[in-house]
Amino acid sequence: MPFDSMPQGKPWGEPWLPQCKSCRQPIANNEPVENLRFDNFSDHKLAELSGAYHAACAKPFMSLARALKMMSSRPF
Repeated sequence: MPFDSMPQGKPWGEPWLPQCKSCRQPIANNEPVENLRFDNFSDHKLAELSGAYHAACAKPFMSLARALKMMSSRPF
């Protein structure tokens, strides 16, 4: 079909841009990006949150990562 996706990903050969994990919008080359990693925690669902975010979209997740890091370093 003429309107199917091309092997590069998007139709009509548009360049591929990474998507924000929060808002799912493409992240342009000139936009500030935060790469968050949740690899150090035992919960595998947190690992799904790892990835590139717009700087504004990443703020709540950055505070969550800081809180989890502080809680994991304290023995209960």
